[in-house]
Amino acid sequence: METTKALTPKTLAGFAALAIGFSSTAASAAPIQRQIVTQGPNGASKLVKVAMASQPQATRQLSPFNLAYMAYQGWFTNEGVPSANQLIRDYRTGRISAIEVAQAAVQTNRLSADTLNNDSYLASLDTQLKALSQD
Repeated sequence: METTKALTPKTLAGFAALAIGFSSTAASAAPIQRQIVTQGPNGASKLVKVAMASQPQATRQLSPFNLAYMAYQGWFTNEGVPSANQLIRDYRTGRISAIEVAQAAVQTNRLSADTLNNDSYLASLDTQLKALSQD
């Protein structure tokens, strides 16, 4: 006999959170090369020109929780944000702030630049960094 497990609201919420996490870290579209090809009167194809086309950048919105943990895991070390225990030490001593972490995420195109003006988001990110630095 085959048993099935019902999906509970808690399980569905977990799936939704996972899906949001994946969608917020999707890669942005890079410029692509397009070839414009025409067909001649006898059916032969002819390359007319190669054009570079830019696709619009995807707007990113990481949760403050995800951004804090990405910083902790070292995603922004090339932008000057330390990782792991050094991030915690620098946050505690004031050498790094939530705005600097957010700026690093904007520089790597993982966060929309508009987020830097969102005081609520920055306060939530600060809360998450504070939670990381708790003993």
